[in-house]
Amino acid sequence: MRVAFGQFVVDTQVELLWKGGVEVRLRDQPLQILLALLRHHGEVVSRDTLRQQLWGNSTYVDFDNGLNTAISRLREVLEDDPANPTWIERVPKRGYRFIGSLPRSAAVAAYLKGHHVISPHTPESVQKSLAFFQEAMDLDSSYPLPYHGAALTCILRCLLDDLRPREALAKADEYLQQGLRCPQKSGMVYNTLAMLRTFERRWDEANEASREAVALEPDNPHVRMIRAQLHSCRRRHDEAIHEATTAIDLDPVHARAHMHLTMAFYYAREWEACVRAGRAGMDVCPDVYIGIYTSLALLELDRPEEALQLNLQNRHYGNLQAVELAFNSYIAAKAGVRDEAVTALAFLKQSREHRYVPAITLCWLELALGQDDSAMDWLRTACRDAEPYLAWADIAPMYDRLRTRFDYGSVDSLLAVRD
Repeated sequence: MRVAFGQFVVDTQVELLWKGGVEVRLRDQPLQILLALLRHHGEVVSRDTLRQQLWGNSTYVDFDNGLNTAISRLREVLEDDPANPTWIERVPKRGYRFIGSLPRSAAVAAYLKGHHVISPHTPESVQKSLAFFQEAMDLDSSYPLPYHGAALTCILRCLLDDLRPREALAKADEYLQQGLRCPQKSGMVYNTLAMLRTFERRWDEANEASREAVALEPDNPHVRMIRAQLHSCRRRHDEAIHEATTAIDLDPVHARAHMHLTMAFYYAREWEACVRAGRAGMDVCPDVYIGIYTSLALLELDRPEEALQLNLQNRHYGNLQAVELAFNSYIAAKAGVRDEAVTALAFLKQSREHRYVPAITLCWLELALGQDDSAMDWLRTACRDAEPYLAWADIAPMYDRLRTRFDYGSVDSLLAVRD
């Protein structure tokens, strides 16, 4: 059986502990204490019971010091303050008890299925995962993680051209508000809220949610990635690079962590560092978007042939999401292969006649082809539609020419003019 609490999941059968999806190496004695406390959730487990379970009838053990050391190690892993415990309460002269709320095991199983099937982030996989998250909510409405998962599916549907931004982001907000009302605080609920508020350019609220996520789950790489993204959008580039580096330290083989570091260097306009980080990331975990940002940096270094070659090596082929198609065609055009951008631009314009396609992608292609007036029109359309990609519009190098020619300082200034 799997038991979830906060950012932790315990498999009581194979006796393993995960934290933020990453296995935690915990010595046997602290783990056995945790299992005993979970088995008797809400009840006091005496020190004598724990001693007997850990050491049996051995007469060569300093029981008190050994138990105290094991409890301290367990608290350290769970980030549980003994003076103000969230998970393990010491009952003087009696023992210990687990005081955290535990969701139903069936709800945990449904959430984990949704978490697993959401990759590879296609409209089909996202819809499938949402069904599991909804099942988890139905099974246990007080369990916060399914609300984070459901909100994430809404955001991804918007990013995958499957749902219009205002509808998608409003629905994500509904799920997150439900998650915030759960008895147990979840760092991932706050983290997804920080992502949402970043996409909405509600900077103070994004920062507040991100701070809460870090306070709850400081060792969760996802929390550090979203904080890096927020810092980049606010031009706090040193902090963004630090947070993205921390994410990689926490999970060295996480492709998204390497992508966020590559992005952080790109938006900081540290081109050489971006290329080094991108190549290092692709050596460990090849990823399309690591390749895209590395190629963009190579263009800024006036190495177009290298940029195009890298992009061709790492891109997907077939039916692409509009953003990926636009990025690839932008890189090709800037490297001298204009026909690809012309074809992509015509395709996306035609596609907008019968489905949602982000206006910002057409802006990028018009920019790549040197058509600034049309690019500016599409940027204004993206502002009107509240597209999430505008979070980067104040810092992305590709808009530099528009800023100079049309004399606007930020997306907010464009919105103010429109209003």
